[in-house]
Amino acid sequence: MWLELTLLLLLIVALAGLVAWRLRPKPALCQPQQYDAVPQPGTFAVRPLEAMPPIARETPVLDAQSAAWREAMAQAGLRLRRAGVRHVVFVHGTFVGHDPTLLLSALEGPLSALGPGFMPSLQRLSKLPSDRVLRDLGNYTPEYVSLFQKALGGDIPTTRFVWSSANNHVARLRAAVQLLRLLATSDLGRKRALLLGHSHGGQVLALLTQLVYPARTAEALWQAVRDAGEPTEALQEMAHTVSRARLDIATFGMPPRYGWATGRQCRLLHVINHRGAEPRGSSLAGVLHTENGDYVHQWGISGSDIPPGNAKERELAARLDAILGEGYDVKAWLQHVRHGARVPRDGFSYLVDYGDKGTGPLPNCLATCFGHGIYTSYDAMLFNARLLADHFYR
Repeated sequence: MWLELTLLLLLIVALAGLVAWRLRPKPALCQPQQYDAVPQPGTFAVRPLEAMPPIARETPVLDAQSAAWREAMAQAGLRLRRAGVRHVVFVHGTFVGHDPTLLLSALEGPLSALGPGFMPSLQRLSKLPSDRVLRDLGNYTPEYVSLFQKALGGDIPTTRFVWSSANNHVARLRAAVQLLRLLATSDLGRKRALLLGHSHGGQVLALLTQLVYPARTAEALWQAVRDAGEPTEALQEMAHTVSRARLDIATFGMPPRYGWATGRQCRLLHVINHRGAEPRGSSLAGVLHTENGDYVHQWGISGSDIPPGNAKERELAARLDAILGEGYDVKAWLQHVRHGARVPRDGFSYLVDYGDKGTGPLPNCLATCFGHGIYTSYDAMLFNARLLADHFYR
């Protein structure tokens, strides 16, 4: 009798193990974007730019805003809280970080001898020009992030994540590792975080998903992290910690490049400044008056990187090409850009005409950063908050 029961129990355990193995998450392919591919039906939609209460952008504090604006933002915040959002993180894009030329990184050895706090202070000082000159044009300012948190209700921690912003695979991978550390120490547990990435900040988030969730690229990425001098054993424990949380990721103007590893724990949305319903851009037509929306979204694709300055990182970037797509390759870039790809393969995309097209005789391309700077502006804050609430937290 006992023998039969034992065998039956062993059989049940074996069958349960087989079912669990068959139902385990399959590693995501995480292939680079194919620019000549036609977007699949149901993966994108045109989202009208709805009329919103105006913001007092010259005085970006909560008390200076109208009651209608504050109420609309508070409603968005209520929906985030009801959905269990416990942290919001803003990730900026290329060239607006603390070391876009990697000069500080090259001097890190000698500078570290001046004390443990010298390099962080220098990085904060290096970030000031983009904050003061660009302000909210393609850049998340401290004032913007502070206003966003207070307008949502003030009780959801909101962080501005600053990285080097250098334009290559290695810099973005290092940023993904830094962001992994931030999330792992945020006491999220199994709660929800909302991650917002502008421009190549979206690529940083894509790499984060490949490190955190099952992905065929993970082994090669972790090897690259190890070769970059990072403690991979501790970081992999952090990745396991972050994998228990729920991540809602939204990118704004992210050039379609890297693959994503998402699933039940991670949802993905893209927002693209685009005119019309046809999901294709035009690389140069109408650029002076931003007639087709976000041109940097089209130009920042595979092949557009700037190679790292030292030989070791150039070799590492070349190895990453195999899994992330061409980094620096002008010929490949010219071939890709002619397709005018708008919609990333992974996730869902909204094509939004943000209304920044030039209407006068003078070009407006610089004032709008070629249609790429509108997403981070104070004027778009309320629309973006409502769009996120509508999509993720109905």
